[in-house]
Parts: sequence; C-alpha cells; structure tokens
Amino acid sequence: MKPVQLIVFIIWGVLCSSLFMYAVMLNVMTFAPARPDASNLASVIALAAGSAAALSFVLRKMLLGGFTSGTLSLDDPAHRSRFVAGHIVVFALSEGVGALGFVSGITACGRSESWLPYLAVALVLMILHIPLPSRFQPKDVSAQH
Repeated sequence: MKPVQLIVFIIWGVLCSSLFMYAVMLNVMTFAPARPDASNLASVIALAAGSAAALSFVLRKMLLGGFTSGTLSLDDPAHRSRFVAGHIVVFALSEGVGALGFVSGITACGRSESWLPYLAVALVLMILHIPLPSRFQPKDVSAQH
C-alpha cells in the first residue's frame, strides 16, 4: 500500500466512524414532542440523499476511472492529488447521505425510522467505495508485461 493510499484509507475510516457518531448522538439526545408538519422536509431529504448516492458512483467513475484503466498512475504527483481529491468527493457524497439522515432524525424528534435507513445506506455506500489498493490496479495486467 502506497502512502497516498493509506491517507485515503484513513480518511475513509474517519468518515465511517462519523456515521456511528450520528447514531449515538441521535440516541442520547432529548427531543421535544413530535411535530406533524415535517413530511415535506422528509421528501426533500430523501430526494437529496438519493441524488447524492447516485452521484457518488458517477463521480467515482469520472474522477477515479483512470486509475483502474491504467491511464493514471499514483507514481505521478499530479495524479496522486487527483486520487485524494476524487476520493474525498466520493466519500463526502456517501457520508452526506448519513448527514441528511442526521438532519431527518432531528426534524423527526429522534424517531429511529426517520434516520436509521439513511445511516445504513451511507454505511453501505462507504463500504462500496472502500479504497482498497486492488481496485486501482490496471484491469489488464498481463498486457503490460
């Protein structure tokens, strides 16, 4: 594992742990009685979360696809910057789904059915976008030798 890959993996781990912190905070907070007028906001939050989830895959392909195809290399300093920045963007979109769940949980006075699905989806997205070194090996290694 190259140092830049380790840095990206540490960033990934910290953002994953923030999802657990959201759950802990929502479980220990004290809320006022529920308000029935939050259904419009819940729809907007769901739409934003779905859009962020889909966009994370599109941007991963756009920003990091060159590392998988072999056109970009971590040996070039400019490409290392792109590797880190691309991952940060993808991770931010994925973790943002959890942040939207946190907001949904607050507006729904802490009811778990309002925030738990968002945090679960965010965790699944983070796992799908895990920056394993094997994902950034050129797909056709035998053609290069």
